[in-house]
Amino acid sequence: MVHYTIAMPEPHSHLFHVTVEADGFATPYVDLILPGWTPGSYLIREFARHVEQFQADDGSGAPLEWRKVAKDTWRVLIGAAGRFTARYHVYANELTVRTSHLDGSHGYFNGANVFMYVDGRSAEPQTLTITPFDGWHISTGLRPGDTAHSFVAADYDELVDCPVECGTQRVLEFAVDGIPHYLAIWGYGNEDEARLIADTRRIVEVQRDFFGGLPYDSYTFILHLTDGRGGGLEHRNSVTNAVDRWTFRPERSYERYLGLTSHELFHVWNVKRLRPETLGPFNYRAENYTRLLWVMEGVTSYYDDLLLVRAGLLSPERFMQKLADEIVSLQSQPGRHRQSLEQSSFDAWIKFYRPDENSANTSISYYLKGSLVCLMLDMAIRKHSDGERSLDDLLRYLFNQYPFAGSGIPEDGGMLAAIEAIAGERNGFFRAFYERHIAGTAELDYAEALAVVGLEAHWSHRDAQGGATPAWTGLTVKGGDRAIVSHVRSDGPAYRAGIYPDDELLAIDGWRVSGKKLDQRLAEHSVGDQVRLTLFRGDQLIEISLTLAEAPPDKLELVPMSAMNPEQQEAYRDWLGR
Repeated sequence: MVHYTIAMPEPHSHLFHVTVEADGFATPYVDLILPGWTPGSYLIREFARHVEQFQADDGSGAPLEWRKVAKDTWRVLIGAAGRFTARYHVYANELTVRTSHLDGSHGYFNGANVFMYVDGRSAEPQTLTITPFDGWHISTGLRPGDTAHSFVAADYDELVDCPVECGTQRVLEFAVDGIPHYLAIWGYGNEDEARLIADTRRIVEVQRDFFGGLPYDSYTFILHLTDGRGGGLEHRNSVTNAVDRWTFRPERSYERYLGLTSHELFHVWNVKRLRPETLGPFNYRAENYTRLLWVMEGVTSYYDDLLLVRAGLLSPERFMQKLADEIVSLQSQPGRHRQSLEQSSFDAWIKFYRPDENSANTSISYYLKGSLVCLMLDMAIRKHSDGERSLDDLLRYLFNQYPFAGSGIPEDGGMLAAIEAIAGERNGFFRAFYERHIAGTAELDYAEALAVVGLEAHWSHRDAQGGATPAWTGLTVKGGDRAIVSHVRSDGPAYRAGIYPDDELLAIDGWRVSGKKLDQRLAEHSVGDQVRLTLFRGDQLIEISLTLAEAPPDKLELVPMSAMNPEQQEAYRDWLGR
């Protein structure tokens, strides 16, 4: 058994004090390794850079020699001692859901940031003792041990899959099916505690109904109310969500909390239990590649708002608006022609968390396109099964087919086999669908899919004046008194004319322009007009001529067909649970 102790005696130092101890070794040395990433966030983050003041002894106080043998590995020479105790500090001053943060108000940590694992001993039980700062209490999904502030985990994976909040956080509680749920809130804002409990409970209930039960003995929502930060990171029986402290009003803003909560809770089933075969057991030192992140995140993104509709927490009309906005967003990205969902999933480690000014031209999000492909797939299954099956059935089939203790969804052919098991082979329809829209980059046919539930897609332009199509440059500038180019679409005239991100646009046809006035000035022109742009590229003043093109549609409304047939009406009601 490996035992950890973590303390925070001086919160203002931002230093967690960590101890690791274990015995029973017959080898002359033991390696302690700190992960380079944390599950659910697919980027190597090099947590070892925050470790300092490492030292080791034989458990009786006699110092042991040690040395670094890799960027993430501390080798302790234990000789004949057969045991060791290692002590080190971890600097924690990064407030995100995937990192750790300690200051005078609280101590929050993800285990992968702070706990070195003992090489060769990560599969055995791990215990943890937390020494909180005076007056602070502990919120975590870890199972309590036999003594105060002690916790147990079946293995290292479980230990680091339970973040910990220490402080003076408020703890709200509710139960679903007799299972306790805790809402630990750090910070204050414009939240309504009673509504938070009621709506969060409703989200739990509708997802329980979807999968047929809750797969945990308790659940902890850690909620950070911050100044503008946001995000969520899922765990087996807990989550950390971060939202702006003023998120809870007005209603449109509150939707962000509901959507985030729904999304991260859905991961209890989809990714924490149902997973690709390559995501577990984890290799914490290197990338864990999979082409199925579109299933883990795209499916979850498809259902997060849809289940809010079924829960009665989001109106169908608002859901259609949000769905339309997602379609517009994907269609505005030229990268949809260049990167497939499988490629986006595989390259998450080098692309998704490191976007740049060219990302929209070369890549897509497996969250966004994954969600829309799931919409297409859901509608196709409904159509080809005459309304007898849906994506709901596919998810439940996968969850039962690939249990937590199993090997996970096979990378090669696993998802297609599951789709055909639910919807049927259909003369190769779903194989072709998979090759075109998941392994390939074919354009999505929204009209055909939406017709299954009796909806039509009406495209238009937000800034159309007098019915005329707006003129378009294909560039985006940062608003303000200066017009700094932030993005240049590869399918637009500005790209072809040779305008770069970070160019500063000064004038159009010799007249000064600002970021705030650019759209107004362009509205004075028509499609086909040639304009002369004056700009700074670094310190060089240059001029570029550009022919304005027809703007692509950027407004979409999803509306019911004027004459929905009974099959469409039934499919619509079944889809939205109304």
